[in-house]
Amino acid sequence: MARRLVQVVAALVSAFLLVGFGYGWYEYRSLDSGLHRVHLANLAPESGSGSHAHGVAQNILLVGTDSRDGLSAAEQRLLSVGHDTSTSTDTIMVVHVPADGSAATMISIPRDSYVDIPGPAHYVKNKINSAYASAYSDAQGSAQQDQAAGMDELLATVHELTGLEINHYIQVGFGGFYTITKALHGITVNLCASTDDTIAHNIAAGNGRVGSNFKMTAGRHDLTPVQAFEFVRQRHFLHGEDIAREKRQRYFLTAAFDKIASAGVLLDPSQLNNLIKAVTGAFAVDDTLKLTDLAGQMANLSAKNITGFTIPTDGPATVSILGRPSDVELVTPAKVQAAIAKALAPVNHPRSTPSRSAAPASQHATPHGCIY
Repeated sequence: MARRLVQVVAALVSAFLLVGFGYGWYEYRSLDSGLHRVHLANLAPESGSGSHAHGVAQNILLVGTDSRDGLSAAEQRLLSVGHDTSTSTDTIMVVHVPADGSAATMISIPRDSYVDIPGPAHYVKNKINSAYASAYSDAQGSAQQDQAAGMDELLATVHELTGLEINHYIQVGFGGFYTITKALHGITVNLCASTDDTIAHNIAAGNGRVGSNFKMTAGRHDLTPVQAFEFVRQRHFLHGEDIAREKRQRYFLTAAFDKIASAGVLLDPSQLNNLIKAVTGAFAVDDTLKLTDLAGQMANLSAKNITGFTIPTDGPATVSILGRPSDVELVTPAKVQAAIAKALAPVNHPRSTPSRSAAPASQHATPHGCIY
C-alpha cells in the first residue's frame, strides 16, 4: 500500500492533455522512468535554489505533432487522419506554472504565426509550425538526434517570439493522444451550437475533401474517444478556425483534468493503471523533467484555476515563402511579449491567498461553460 496519494500533472498536445491524477511513490518512479527521454540543449534551467521544482515558477512547452506513429491502419481510417508521414507541429502551447503551483496558464500559439526562425543561415521567416520540421529534416542523424534537433529549433523559435524561458518540453503525436483518450473513456463537453465537420458537409460547402468528421448537436455530450479526437481537430465551420480550435484544445485539457480529479479515477486501481500505461507510452519529454517534483508543486491545482488564451495576432496575410505564396498569421513579438507579461503578472489577493495567473481577454478553461 502506498504511503500517500498525490497528484501528478502530465500533458497532452494534438493535441494536447493537461491531466491530474494521483498514485503512490512506486508508480511515480515507474512512470518517470518509462517516458521517452530526449536531451535538449535549448532548455532554460529552473531558477531558484535546490534541485526540485517546488517554489520555482516554470514554463513547459507542450507540442502536438501530426505523427501517425502508434496508430494502426484501421485506427488511421477510424480517425480520418490519412497515412501521410508528417513532422508538422500544429499544436504549440506553453503552460506556465507559478511558484506556488496553485494555478496553470495555457498560452496557445497559432500554427500559422509568421515568425523569425533562428538557426542556420538558410532558414527563412516562416510559419512557426515549420521550425521543428526544418531542423528535423536537416539533422541527418539518428532518429533521436533528428527529433532533438527539431525540438531544440522549436524551443529557440518559441523563446524568440514569446520572450519566455522554457524549462521543459513535452510532445505527443496522434497515436499518443488517442491512447490517452481511450484510457479516459472520452470526456464530457457542452457545445454552444450544433456543428457538422464531416467530409460530406465540407465538400458540399466548397471546402474540398477535408474535415475532422465531428458532428454533434448543441448541449452536453459524453464523447467517445473517437469523438473526442475529432472535437479537438475541428477547424472548419468555427469562428476563427485555428484560434477556435485552440480554445477547444484548452477546454479539452481542463475537461480531462476535471474528469480525472473528480470521477474516482484516483482511487480506481484499474482505471488508474490503464491511464499510467497510456501516459508512459504517449509522451516524448526532455531528460530533466521530473514528474515527482512537478506533482508535488501542483498537488493543489484544481480545474477552476486553469486559465488560457491565444497570443495576440495582427491578422491574416499572404506572403512569399521560398518563392511560393503562403497564408500566414502576422504577429508582433513585442505585442506578444507584453500580453504574456500582463497575463502572468501575480494578482494580489486579500488574506495572503495564493497568487494566480490572470489571462488577458481570456477564459477560464473550465469545462462547465459551453464551447463552440
